[in-house]
Amino acid sequence: KHDLLEFRRIAAHLYNQAKRWRQSLNLSKKDKLYKDAMTTARQSGNTEIAEDLLRYFVESGNPACFSACLFTCYDLVRSDVVMELAWRHGLSNEAMPYFINLVREYQNKVDVLTTEVGELKAKVERGANGPAGVPAGPNQLLGPAGLGGRLLIGQGPTAAATGNIFAPGSQQGTPGTGSQFGGY
Repeated sequence: KHDLLEFRRIAAHLYNQAKRWRQSLNLSKKDKLYKDAMTTARQSGNTEIAEDLLRYFVESGNPACFSACLFTCYDLVRSDVVMELAWRHGLSNEAMPYFINLVREYQNKVDVLTTEVGELKAKVERGANGPAGVPAGPNQLLGPAGLGGRLLIGQGPTAAATGNIFAPGSQQGTPGTGSQFGGY
């Protein structure tokens, strides 16, 4: 506890460097250094810390810092928490830039997935006219022995070729063949 604000700010910065996020945030909030608090929350990479800071701004009645914290800690906060806080405390206008950006990000992801699925469908359709000897259809991407494809496994070597006298169908172990075994 120091009388000069800059020394307390240095202490918060040292806590930040030592990865003692909670102490750094507490000092920054106590001194109303909200930009430092948001930077610390972002550097922590911890969702819980960022959401606690959002709740602090809501409880202290600081909507501008709530909106700034949404921008600063965008990747850390969960959208359901933001929506609940904004709805319960009448901060929908402050949270709207966050939601616009979130919807745009989701739309970009859907567009990329749609493009990839379209490319895969085109590749499968091109594969229907594929090389000779390879069955056409959904197994084209997985090869001839893919899911549902024929495995082409034979019976394997016969008992006589392996010398297994106990195998069914073997003539060596049956009575009357001159073998010393009387059967199996």
